[in-house]
This record gives sequence, C-alpha cells and structure tokens, in this order.
Amino acid sequence: MGAGERTRQARGERRHDAILEATLRVIAERGVSAVTHRAVAAEAAVPLSSTTYYFESLDELLEEALLLFVNREAERLGLLAERLEGLDVPPLETAKLFRAELETSVAQFELYLEASRRPRLREAARRCLELYSAVAESALRASGASDPSAYARAFVALFDGYGLHRLAGGDDQGFEDALMALWAAATRAIGTR
Repeated sequence: MGAGERTRQARGERRHDAILEATLRVIAERGVSAVTHRAVAAEAAVPLSSTTYYFESLDELLEEALLLFVNREAERLGLLAERLEGLDVPPLETAKLFRAELETSVAQFELYLEASRRPRLREAARRCLELYSAVAESALRASGASDPSAYARAFVALFDGYGLHRLAGGDDQGFEDALMALWAAATRAIGTR
C-alpha cells in the first residue's frame, strides 16, 4: 500500500468516525427518530453521499453509532470497576462514587428503546446493561456486600429509573434515600462503617 492510499484510507476512517459521532449527537439532541442520512451529514459537515457510502442503511448507521457508545461506556466503566476492586470503602462513600460515575444519558435510553424495536440492537443494549451491572457489583463488593451480584441489577434499575426521571423532569427527588436504602440492604453494614 502506497502513501497516497494510506492517506485516503486514514481520511476515510476519520470521515466514518465523524459520521458516527454526528449520529450520536443527533440522537442525544433530537432522538433516534431524527436520524436521517441528511441530518447526520449536516451534523458531520460531510456530503450527503458520504453517509450512504459508509452505511448501507439507517439501521446499520444506528447500530454502529450505538455500538460506539457501548464500547466507550465499556472502557469507562471497566476503568471504574478496576478502581473499585480491592477497595474497602464505607458504603455511603462508595454509593456516592457510583452515583457520580454513572450519569445517565439520552443516548443510553434511546439505545434501550430502539433495542425493543430493532432486534439487531438488542445485543448492544444487553452489553450496556451487563457493563453497568458489573460496575455496580464491584461497588457493592468494595462496600462489603456479602452477595454483590444479587443486588447489582437492582442498582442499575434504580439508577436508570431515576436517570430517566431526571432527564424527563429535571428532578431526582428521593433518589438519595432510595439509593441508601438499597445499599443498606445489600451491605447490611451501613451503620457499622
């Protein structure tokens, strides 16, 4: 492969990635239903033909964009899980760290909703949920929970539910109390640390 071909290939990869980034921005700002080749091309500042050149269909474009989101989350959450492993942290402190790191995003909920309609996205949504559960399990283990896996999914559901409330109405009233009640049940040691 010559230098000119490598340059074209690198430029093509950058354009491909720019289209995926633009797709995620469109999803976050206007929802999955707003994703069209024209909207994404405008957001990415590329010719319309670029979106159809790199992605045969909107399904393919959505799938790759949401997989990009999941892969980024995998990297970020993997680092968080590594930080939590082996720690012996008071439950309240771990709960606060967990809450701070697991901020919800519109793209996350769009992924869940679209996965219910598009079977090709279900694996990406499942992977995302498993990642969040793995981090919750690490946080619970760091707090001394005797069976962290038993509560991990409940924490993810709690965060998702309150995250959706916060995005929809700007309110997370009651979240801290619900979080601490669930954390106390999981660790059974909230008062001893």
